[in-house]
Amino acid sequence: MIPLPDSADIAIGSISCGKNHTIAVEAPIKESPGQSASSRVFSWGCGGYGCLGHNVQADEYTPRLISALRGPLFASNTPVRAAAGAQCSMILTKNGHVYYWGKHRQGTEATMRPTLIDALANNMHVVTAFSAGSQTVFCSTKNAVTVSWGQGTHGELGYGLGKAKSSAKPQFVEKLDKCLVSDVACGYGHTLFLIRDEDEEDKNALKKMKKLETDDVAAFMAEVAGRKIAAGAGDDDGDGGGGKKRGKGKK
Repeated sequence: MIPLPDSADIAIGSISCGKNHTIAVEAPIKESPGQSASSRVFSWGCGGYGCLGHNVQADEYTPRLISALRGPLFASNTPVRAAAGAQCSMILTKNGHVYYWGKHRQGTEATMRPTLIDALANNMHVVTAFSAGSQTVFCSTKNAVTVSWGQGTHGELGYGLGKAKSSAKPQFVEKLDKCLVSDVACGYGHTLFLIRDEDEEDKNALKKMKKLETDDVAAFMAEVAGRKIAAGAGDDDGDGGGGKKRGKGKK
């Protein structure tokens, strides 16, 4: 590997970690004669499923430039933010386009190099917030539209009760319709959102959202504790010895 001539001067503007890999986007740089204004993207760590974006499943022990995110296409649409899932990666560009690579859903082929999520870009969606989790991906736009896809065993895709728990393609999260999401974070079995609440339109959109109160959490914790106690009592069998049978000793 040949070091970049300006390695010592590179400043990082956005960074994100997956399960065993890291994606970093260079901080915005000033334009100068003969120099591209596009920020560079680097990756390193475990390269399983192509999550490093180098078109090969190989590990990288030091930051490596992702060459697929360079060139004329990114001269005026520079990468600005990074998001890493367990085994996938994404970058958001200045114009609100999202590029994805790696894998976040079982039973599908891995995407070995950065690929535009055309279902969003071709429909004029400008993404402002995005995140990836264990097996889920979320994107929210400036027009108050949120989509998700992947495998959400615990309902983390947000489609609602009685709806599908997985989707191979971006699907609208109806409950967040007209809600302006300023940030989203995907976990291993849940998803959290920061939703704008500044004007009357925002407040009307929030009215349809269910609210989780302190009493609800307390009731839930009490129910979980009760189940643990019941499970412990069932394992005991009343012998006081953790269910072990006592045999006769030798004479």
